[in-house]
Amino acid sequence: MDRPDVVELGGSPRGGRPGRSWPTWLPLVIVAGVVVALVVRNELAGHGSAQPRPAATPTPTAASPSPTTGPTSEPAQVVVSDVGHRLLGVTGRWELFARGASGVVRIELARGRVTTTAVPPLSSTGPVSFVVGRDWAVIRPLDRVAGYLVPDGKPARGLAAALDDVGPALPGPDDETLWVQGGSPGQTTMTLVGADGRPTGTSVRLPADANGFAEPDGTGRLMFYATGGVYLAGRSGVRRITSGVLVAVGPTRWVVRECDDRHRCATVVVDRNTGARRTLDVQVGQPYGPVGLISPDGSNAAFLENTQAGLVAAHLIDLASGTDRRLDVPVNQPYGDAAMAWSPDGRWLFIAGADGQLFPVDPATGRVHDLGVSLPPISQLAIRMPG
Repeated sequence: MDRPDVVELGGSPRGGRPGRSWPTWLPLVIVAGVVVALVVRNELAGHGSAQPRPAATPTPTAASPSPTTGPTSEPAQVVVSDVGHRLLGVTGRWELFARGASGVVRIELARGRVTTTAVPPLSSTGPVSFVVGRDWAVIRPLDRVAGYLVPDGKPARGLAAALDDVGPALPGPDDETLWVQGGSPGQTTMTLVGADGRPTGTSVRLPADANGFAEPDGTGRLMFYATGGVYLAGRSGVRRITSGVLVAVGPTRWVVRECDDRHRCATVVVDRNTGARRTLDVQVGQPYGPVGLISPDGSNAAFLENTQAGLVAAHLIDLASGTDRRLDVPVNQPYGDAAMAWSPDGRWLFIAGADGQLFPVDPATGRVHDLGVSLPPISQLAIRMPG
């Protein structure tokens, strides 16, 4: 090649007619074409044997519980509302919890703050246990359907396996534990567990003739009905409370209804520490639902009663004078479970009444007050003591 800008192609090897001159860009086009042809040939040759590239696997995401199948992709909603003032003039650090069909409401009265946590609808219309601990609330239906744990300020989630079973969940002796039922038919065992479902190593076996489910006694122990009356069970064993009917229970006293051999009956206040007994001049009718509650200071007893008209009435008994006052509070819960709660100082009695309303009652006057904030419909109540 004697000229750098010409490529001689097809010339005679014997020095014949000189080759044709071609443009300078043509070699580049030819080389590119060859490369493309080789690539296409290789692709076609390997098309029948090449394996497809696997699709990307989606990363699992955290899920919130569903009422029927457990997890769901939609987390429950937590809404915090600051009222801007104390509720009912409360200054103590105790808190009122309420549960309804839509979820759990945490009411910090001294701070004027209300936190509402949505909970999926339960797959049962039967009784439900509602227990509040140090920084959580447990919702456990007595049926074998899903229950929920509601941590403070966080979405609701499914219960641990040890908690998510048939039977009640009851408050334990401290704010970190609760009693859950287990065992086989005729051999019911109540086991003390944490909110994570882990056993603490403490359990109580109820006798074979125990009637119905165990109930809380107000101090973290258990009560049950069996042949001969009502019994108290705990770490120290079993002892009888009364051979009659238990009307109300509290940390310092019991109110019982007992009859002698001739069926002469009386309402009696029993001191839990000393066993001292005092008769009240008051007649108690047919109790409704779970046993009533005595205020922490031991001054008043509240209970629900079936009336002759087929209604449910809320009663308040002054345990010093024996005065029985029927409260002007409509109650229509089907079971009455956890429908009442006392403030730790005995200053307020809270009742979950008809149509899901909350009724704060001043026991000194029997007057119903306005909480001062709107709540969703509720049916169960619990108190969290200050830590």
